[in-house]
Amino acid sequence: MKEQYYICKLLSDVVLNNKMATEGNMTTLDYIAGSNFLGIVANEIYKNHKEKAYKILHAGEVSFGDAHISLDDKGTEVSYAMPFSLFKDKLDKTKTWVHHLLDTHHFDNFREKGIQLKQERSGYLTPSGHLLKSPEKNFALKSAQDRDERRSKDGAMFGFESLKAGQVYVFSVRYHNAEYKEIVEQFLIGNKRIGKSKTAQYGQVDIQPIANPTLIKTIETPQDYTIVYAESNLCFFNEYGQTTFQPEPKDLGLNGGEICWEKSQIRTYAYSPWNGIRNTPNTQRDCILKGSVFYVKDAVTPEDKINSVGEYQAEGLGRIIYNPEFLKGNESDGDWTFDLFKEPNKPDNKGDNKQPDSKEPEPTTDLGKFLNGLKKQKDKDLDISEAVHKALKLEASKELMKITPSQWGGIRAYAENTKDIVELEKQIFKDFISHGVALERYWSKGGRTQKFQTIFDDNKQHGTTFFAKFAAEMAKEAQKLKNKK
Repeated sequence: MKEQYYICKLLSDVVLNNKMATEGNMTTLDYIAGSNFLGIVANEIYKNHKEKAYKILHAGEVSFGDAHISLDDKGTEVSYAMPFSLFKDKLDKTKTWVHHLLDTHHFDNFREKGIQLKQERSGYLTPSGHLLKSPEKNFALKSAQDRDERRSKDGAMFGFESLKAGQVYVFSVRYHNAEYKEIVEQFLIGNKRIGKSKTAQYGQVDIQPIANPTLIKTIETPQDYTIVYAESNLCFFNEYGQTTFQPEPKDLGLNGGEICWEKSQIRTYAYSPWNGIRNTPNTQRDCILKGSVFYVKDAVTPEDKINSVGEYQAEGLGRIIYNPEFLKGNESDGDWTFDLFKEPNKPDNKGDNKQPDSKEPEPTTDLGKFLNGLKKQKDKDLDISEAVHKALKLEASKELMKITPSQWGGIRAYAENTKDIVELEKQIFKDFISHGVALERYWSKGGRTQKFQTIFDDNKQHGTTFFAKFAAEMAKEAQKLKNKK
């Protein structure tokens, strides 16, 4: 088998609806399905090479892969859909875990620490460790035309979401018979049109072959399991000819073994591909979404780490990778150990972007100012929540959790009833906890007053709202500790 890679540059916006809905605003896919490239070739091959059309397009001799967003305009690396086995803390996004490496005691530990895991679902990973956010998109509001009145048709407004022009995608075509490569490239390479409304302003692309880009490496896993990553959507039929979301290990190209569904992360997707020649949709396909991960126990991993399985392989479905490097992790604690760089086009830290031109201008309209104010408030609330979450993890907080919930309730009341941080500090440390029975019973032990003072000083910039939320959370933790006794 020969695999040739190509870049697809968007010369205009491209519309690739992810649903067949005809009402409401339509959203677009963030990748270019392989069926679009098959369609380009099919449109010409029946006219020029009708005797070879069946083998090239329908017999599995040629497979047109999906195109994913490229790291640069030269297509130096192939990008892969985010694996669904990666999870992060909802608040502290600096650490990532690999789901299939976690056991019951890990999840119990997360619950004790208040860590809530959230599945990573968007973006693309490259072999060099770059995380590419979803491609840039545009939105346009359109209206059908009333030809008789020569104006927009009443009640016929609709919206188009499209992939923004100028972006570059990378895809591959697999040739099981090398003689078909020249025939396919005769119709595939050059200026083409894909997607919806390609007879209007959308869909113009330029496709060119490239030298082999960098691909993801594979790793060795313990002999008792194999990881199967869905590089593209997967579609399987059972013994009755019906689609199924529960394939057998043999359907994944493995000998023997058993799929452990508890450690697998599967998402599904149903769609009906549009047939432009017949001007109607084909039958619905029920697929396992790209990025899904199967955990297979006691299976024999093939020597070839890249494989194609299932149905509709000509259109790029069924591509899988065994044990890809971006799913490596620490076997003991489940930590993700793949080296990840910052995004080249969208830095995580806003402070890292030193270019003054990138700052968004302040809105001038009343509505714009109102919405901007709401955004700033939400950003501030998020910063405070993240600061509270970090403070709760401190060793000092573990000692402060021994103080009764009623004490924290009193501190919360002070914080909610004053807006001045200096006044709040006086009320708490001079009036509330510095004398009386509470000082002797709770605050004078274990250096608790000093520890709370340190947390207070470190978070003054967040204002009194931080301490209202912090006290509320500490009251909950103190109650939990009290119930255990």
